[in-house]
Amino acid sequence: MKLVLMAGGKGERLYPLTKEVPKPMLPLNGKPVLEHTIEWAKQQGLKDIIICSGYLAHVIEEYFGNGEKFGVNIKYSIEKEKLGTAGPLKLAKELIGNDNFIMLHADILCQINAKPLMDFHNNNNALCTLVVHKSSHPEDSDLIEKDEKGKIVKFWKKPHSEKPNTELGNSGMHVFSSKIFNFIPDGKYSMENELLPNIIETQNNVFAYHTEEFLKDMGTFDRIKQVEEKLKSNKE
Repeated sequence: MKLVLMAGGKGERLYPLTKEVPKPMLPLNGKPVLEHTIEWAKQQGLKDIIICSGYLAHVIEEYFGNGEKFGVNIKYSIEKEKLGTAGPLKLAKELIGNDNFIMLHADILCQINAKPLMDFHNNNNALCTLVVHKSSHPEDSDLIEKDEKGKIVKFWKKPHSEKPNTELGNSGMHVFSSKIFNFIPDGKYSMENELLPNIIETQNNVFAYHTEEFLKDMGTFDRIKQVEEKLKSNKE
C-alpha cells in the first residue's frame, strides 16, 4: 500500500515561520516534521511514498530526494496552481495507481499502528476510511457520527451551526480505494467541504476507524508545542 502525503499548503497560521520554509519542513526536535512521518512510514512497511506539494516544493524535494537515504522510495506530484485539499489526489492519480492507499496531511505527527487500520478498511471493502479520534478542539474541527459497525452516518463540517452530538474529529488521515478518483473532478476540489460530504451522503461504504493513538497536527503554535512535548516524552 502506498502512502500519499499532502504537503502543498502555505501554513499561513504559522507565518512568519513558513515564509521561506513549507509547514511540513518546520523542525521538531531537530528534524522536519515530515522526516518524523517518513520514519514512521518506514517502520510500518509503507516504503512507497508520494508527496503532493506546491508551495516551496523545491525545499522538500532537495531535502528528501528520491528517499533512498531514508530507506524509502519517494515520488513527487507538484501542483502548478492551487488545487485545494482533494484536487492534488487527482493530479497524482497515475503515480498512485489502482490499489488502496493511505493519505495523510504532511503536517501531522503520526504514531499509529497502520496494519489494523488497513485491515479494517479491507474487511469493510470501503471506498474511504476516515481515521477519527476524540477531538481536543471540537468547536473548530470537522466531526463525524458513526453507527455501531463504524459506518459514517453524518459529517459535520466546521463551523457548526448547531452543537453536534459527537466529539469524534476527522484526524486528517484516510485510507482510500482507487475508486475515489471517480468522485474527484479535475482542477480545484476540497476534501472537507466537497469530497467527503458528497461520498458520505451518496455512498454506503464510507467508514470511521476510531483510535486514540497519537495523531496530532501542528497547524498552530500551541499545537507545535504539544507535539514537541510528545516527542520529548517518548525519549524519556
